[in-house]
Amino acid sequence: MFDLHVHTHHSPDAGASMEAMARAALAAGLEGVAFTDHLEWMPRDDAAGYLKPAAYFAELESLRASCGGEITLLAGLEVGSSQHFLSQARAVLSAWSWDYVLGSVHWSGGRLGYDPETFADGIAAAYERYFQEVRLLAEGGEYDVLAHFDLMRRDSWSTVGACLPAEPYAELIRAALRAVIERGRGLEINTSPWSKGMDEPCPAVTILRWYRELGGEVLVFGSDAHCPENVGQHFARARDLALSLGFTRLARFAQRRVVGWIPL
Repeated sequence: MFDLHVHTHHSPDAGASMEAMARAALAAGLEGVAFTDHLEWMPRDDAAGYLKPAAYFAELESLRASCGGEITLLAGLEVGSSQHFLSQARAVLSAWSWDYVLGSVHWSGGRLGYDPETFADGIAAAYERYFQEVRLLAEGGEYDVLAHFDLMRRDSWSTVGACLPAEPYAELIRAALRAVIERGRGLEINTSPWSKGMDEPCPAVTILRWYRELGGEVLVFGSDAHCPENVGQHFARARDLALSLGFTRLARFAQRRVVGWIPL
């Protein structure tokens, strides 16, 4: 398996080197890892202007040379809210040889997901704003796989201690899922909520079931690790869940396209 969502010191909210994360992936028995560091343009986001692609690729190429083929190392990004910054996103994506691009929404209505102010007008309103942005990203943004599709669940859990079900937002969610499928893109099972004491990953089981029922096939696993200890976390649990929902394989990426499949 591959862990296709880990962060290194090229993200402002992580501190480990690429080598440390790669060694953790090896220790977890993984075949490969994608370094998906944050790329953001929201003015108040800590990641805005933080990533320096030249430094990122210099470290990556040095590590690839020293690893001797022990593990596959993918050049990745987690691109935030690209539906609002298409020209900026496409400039970075075309300038460097990326293998894999996650698309994510951390901001909605000018508010960061885990800020208390996000829920000032109620948790339901926060979810509505969030899934509207997810639909816009799915339909018109730059990504290969949508990261933590219902991240607002994790944010509301950590900020106000509550989660809402998917059903009230079914129309927005299904529209986003259809766009993902029609564009030939995919979803990840993001396992980080399980480490926070939540019962379900991102996305929740209901959304994963809808994705499969609509014909979704492209699926990957991502730990969202920001430190070596969390690389590959809960992947056995994710595998069992995926199989129970009718998925039989994971997508393998290179050069921003699916180049093979990994049987579950």
